[in-house]
Amino acid sequence: MKRSPLFTLLSSLGIAAVIILTAALVAWIGRAALGSFDAWQQAFESAKPYLRWWRALLYGGLFALWWDLFRRYRYRPQDRRRIKSIGTLGLLLCICVELTRL
Repeated sequence: MKRSPLFTLLSSLGIAAVIILTAALVAWIGRAALGSFDAWQQAFESAKPYLRWWRALLYGGLFALWWDLFRRYRYRPQDRRRIKSIGTLGLLLCICVELTRL
């Protein structure tokens, strides 16, 4: 069953809205718990090494899932090309995210 492009767009926008609202809720809870945004920022600064390891584990897990999918479609060249392009796009996105953190 093929989805309409409008449904895909609306569901993507809905997912993005939920992610943004969740981030705002976490920031609001953190500010309420610690008293100010400065205290919230200091808490993040103190947890920075752990967050670095978390990102490394996240990227490693995503790569392992992509590699498993890539191997699974070994004998289907058209699907393998799609998976390769998705992986390339994901890698570029990760590089852009990490470059903006500098």
